[in-house]
Amino acid sequence: MMSVSITVSAEPPEGWQELASSRGTFYHDARWVEGVSRSFGYRTHWIHGRGDSGLTAGLAVAEVPRLLRGRRLVSFPFSFIAGPMARSDAAALAVLAAARGLVGERKASRLEVKRLAPCPLGEGYQRSSRYTTYRVSTAGGESALWQRLDRTSVQQRVRKGERAGVEVRLGSSVDDWLSMARLEEEVQRGHGVPAPPRSFFTGLLRDLQQAGLVDLYLGCTPQREVAAGFVMYRGPREWIYAFSAADPRLVRDFRATHVILWAGLRRACEAGVDVDLGRTAPEQASLAEFKLRWGAEPVPLAYDYFPTAGGMTEARRDRGPLALAGGLWSRLPRSLTRLGAGLYRYLG
Repeated sequence: MMSVSITVSAEPPEGWQELASSRGTFYHDARWVEGVSRSFGYRTHWIHGRGDSGLTAGLAVAEVPRLLRGRRLVSFPFSFIAGPMARSDAAALAVLAAARGLVGERKASRLEVKRLAPCPLGEGYQRSSRYTTYRVSTAGGESALWQRLDRTSVQQRVRKGERAGVEVRLGSSVDDWLSMARLEEEVQRGHGVPAPPRSFFTGLLRDLQQAGLVDLYLGCTPQREVAAGFVMYRGPREWIYAFSAADPRLVRDFRATHVILWAGLRRACEAGVDVDLGRTAPEQASLAEFKLRWGAEPVPLAYDYFPTAGGMTEARRDRGPLALAGGLWSRLPRSLTRLGAGLYRYLG
């Protein structure tokens, strides 16, 4: 059996980026991990395994504070697929064992590791199969992808938006990112959850955009109003549909969300990468249906916990404490929900 030497460090080790490029996702990129850690004040542990041929596995784990007291460990905040990247199952299991040891060392309540299924379960972990992600294949190119889109709810709405004069542009200025942040604030307020702070968009995401890792799509009316926007994360093998928001006043007449998502899918076709439309919980049936109509295929996720599953990630959104809190949050004045952006770091 191959020997793997495990180290836990405060900085990314030599070879991390190469391993992330060959075995990881956008969420494994050190620039994302360090940026999120810096933006939200998380202490991050870089767990890595090294063998005779160099770096064989890596797992970034952040300490996310709980609202009242204590902490939990997450691999990785605001990243729905960020489990071990490894050259072998043995190397993956080795870094999972090291991560498990951090729970006691850091006096954390729980460790959460988010992964694609199927994957080996680490000793002592408890698995949850609650979430599914949805991936759009670009095989066959743009024409083949268009034929896989639902004719009524997608194709017709894309064409309606194009006829209405929606202009798609790639935003890059601070003002463009502020427009996206404001749209997201309104959408998240309706969902009953805090939105990311504006500095997350104008700072971290804009910095990553300049490094070629993020795109901002904006759909504008003929009057140059921003009707919708979405953020695409550009990973080495798949791009990730991250944030999406639209001005509710303009949705029916312009269908800008459909126009800009189709523009993003077309660019993915040109780049030869698939698009991940993001995770969905069982109670989010309408969201899952939306993704299926874009030609996406469901892909199961495996969320592994130590010592037991639990917390907000496992809670239902349509009933219980989260639903109650969301209903109250959505009724707060906009000025108060803006201030609530400071709570976002606790959601990681």
